[in-house]
Amino acid sequence: MYDTDLIQKLVSSENYFKKREEVEKLRHKAIKMSHKFHFENNRFYHDYCKLKGLKGDIKPEDFHKIVIPDGVFKSYQMESPEKSPKEFKQWVDRISSVPIDFTPKGMGSLESFLEEFYSNGMLLGFSSGTTGKLTFLPRDEFTRSMIVRSYNEAIDATLKLNKGKEQFILGIPRKTFLQVGYNGKVVADSISPGNVFHAFDNLKADIIRLRMRGPRSSKEKVINYFIKKMLPKIEKNAIKNIVGKLEENKGKRVVFMGPPFLIIDTAKYILENGINAKIAEDSFLASTGGFKGRSIVSRDKMNELIEEAFGIDSKRYIDLYGMTESNSIMIDCLEANNKHIPPWMEVILFDEHMEPIPPEGKATGTYAFLEPSSKSFPGFITTGDKLKIDYDGCPSCDKTTPILLSIERLPRLESRGCSGVLAKTVAG
Repeated sequence: MYDTDLIQKLVSSENYFKKREEVEKLRHKAIKMSHKFHFENNRFYHDYCKLKGLKGDIKPEDFHKIVIPDGVFKSYQMESPEKSPKEFKQWVDRISSVPIDFTPKGMGSLESFLEEFYSNGMLLGFSSGTTGKLTFLPRDEFTRSMIVRSYNEAIDATLKLNKGKEQFILGIPRKTFLQVGYNGKVVADSISPGNVFHAFDNLKADIIRLRMRGPRSSKEKVINYFIKKMLPKIEKNAIKNIVGKLEENKGKRVVFMGPPFLIIDTAKYILENGINAKIAEDSFLASTGGFKGRSIVSRDKMNELIEEAFGIDSKRYIDLYGMTESNSIMIDCLEANNKHIPPWMEVILFDEHMEPIPPEGKATGTYAFLEPSSKSFPGFITTGDKLKIDYDGCPSCDKTTPILLSIERLPRLESRGCSGVLAKTVAG
């Protein structure tokens, strides 16, 4: 049985400020419950745990053994899932912990195929690496609701938002199955419904896949040629739309969120064209992901551009860190711009021999996380990121959670961040 009440008690902004021992006890209880549920309901996870000698009941010293590689979520064999609907559904059934009671027909495009799953209650949110093979995460209604709750509780612990009144300007698509875009939309809509502006319209999965992996046929080559001609114009129009919305809200409080490259390009456009788009001093800017595929801009340079173009203190620019596989984000505190690990996530760092590193002081290793809020798939995952974490926490704010000091991609692994996907998709 999956205990939703326990999960909702764990995923709370209050837990950022409680004693670590108290929250750890609650988190470990939730992890054990979630593990047992997935062990009993997920065929892949059951077999995986059995190979490691694990059963339905585990202890905290077993936690490092239950993490699964993130590559599991792109382990399907077919190149185009929409062309092999039956086989792809069988793969989803194997990695899902909840039943999917419908038979997909395959309706031509990948976008319509994903829409078919979504209309039957299952979001297959995705990200894509440089190989173009999409990573799919099956999220049922409860797991999707935990994206909204996890983001909101992390935000509530950090920012003071006026629920229902905030004006959001989002540099992400209005509709997409790209997980970062989906997350941004549903969270903004939950905070301030009716007050959300999108710089882009729909961004279809077929276009993203084509742009990331390159054309595989003469037809795709023709399509890609026209896309390359069209997408830079779309990005320029998006920047103009954002600037227009900022001018409309000049002197007012807004929340402007987008990938870093779009925030930078918007700031440069404002300054180069002598536009007054300064917003209220209590506004927020937020970004997630890096500059994959774009020229890197230092944080100091970003701060300078943000203050000059938008008229707000650079401390009110917060960077977020999340993953397609996770329901949560690590968000900068305003006091020191340190990213805090949500108290409902158990972080495990592994050394070069894939042995767990003791969670004390400052430690660097391969990042894995245990997130019991995922009901439709096991949220116990080893990633391709290398993190440096300070388990002693932040010296500048009241939160009791560990903080993230640095992020890097492990060598020889493909770039797969959602910001990088957006950057490459809309680039010429």
